[in-house]
Amino acid sequence: MDSDTILSFQTPSREGPRVSCGPSPVMELVYAHYYLLKRLRHPRGFEVAWATPVLAADPELCPEFEAYWSDHGLEGPGPELFVLAARYGFVFDGDPERFLSELENLAARYARDGAHGPLSDGAEDHAEQAAELQRRVEALLSPGEAKRVAALLERLWGHLRPGWEEQGRAAVADATAAFDAAFRESGSVLDALPAHHFTRFEHLAQPIREAAERGRVTVVPLWLASGGGFGFQVDDQQYVGYGLQSEDVFERTSERVGGLARRVKALSDPSRLLALTLVSTFAGMRPTVGDLAEHIGVSQPTVSGHLRLLRDAGLVAVEKRGNKAYYRLEQEAVRQLLQDLEETLLR
Repeated sequence: MDSDTILSFQTPSREGPRVSCGPSPVMELVYAHYYLLKRLRHPRGFEVAWATPVLAADPELCPEFEAYWSDHGLEGPGPELFVLAARYGFVFDGDPERFLSELENLAARYARDGAHGPLSDGAEDHAEQAAELQRRVEALLSPGEAKRVAALLERLWGHLRPGWEEQGRAAVADATAAFDAAFRESGSVLDALPAHHFTRFEHLAQPIREAAERGRVTVVPLWLASGGGFGFQVDDQQYVGYGLQSEDVFERTSERVGGLARRVKALSDPSRLLALTLVSTFAGMRPTVGDLAEHIGVSQPTVSGHLRLLRDAGLVAVEKRGNKAYYRLEQEAVRQLLQDLEETLLR
């Protein structure tokens, strides 16, 4: 399934608000930053429409973000901006201005709150995750570094703001109303979320379920996400962000996989795959149905049926001369099939 970048993590518990849902320009910006820089390292590129225009308009933006991480020995974007925005009450600000202006103070406040140890379940990776988060926040304490990051984020928001104001804010308001209505009807946060979003997977569904029982869930519909989003816990509050296009992404993925499955099915029979292999191996000999039937050890009608399915899948072509039909491999079609299969399964 096509989906854009997903962030999932946890931090230890403190007090927080109850179940709520609403637009969040701050989290839109933080997610856009996280997504953009993560996907730059992915060979398949972007699923969201806004990324390419941003890079074209400001080609130095991402290299400057990369330089910040490199200067501090960091591996790309992390959860620190999500945590700071969530912990200190910026999620439902009307715009990112206050968050960006106070970023340096927020990092200092986070540092004063004390070191974070392992979570209550004692998982070792949670302790490592907390230590990494602490290190990333401390990087913002270096002289001028929070202002450096804030200036880059402000540049990014400058590119994103027009679309947000023209389309995004209204779309998220509609999604918020839909979530609220579904939540009132079902009483379930999970049931009110999109049916085919990653939040339904048990890895994240269980924390959401537990937080919902305590009335401690914050839901953020994301206009700048496609099928991705975020799921994390800060101070005993579960934060869930989902892309508004998640259902459309699922439908497109289903259609694409259906077409791919029909093409792959052409290779599902051993004799048919052997016929295709022989057509490729002996391309210079221009094999006929009779040639293939003799090599495989089956009847000519059986081979004809296999070749018809391979032709329907676009994997072989036929050239007729007189009463003879010669088969050749459609190499580009085979390459495309293998590429589509790889891109679908090895993301």
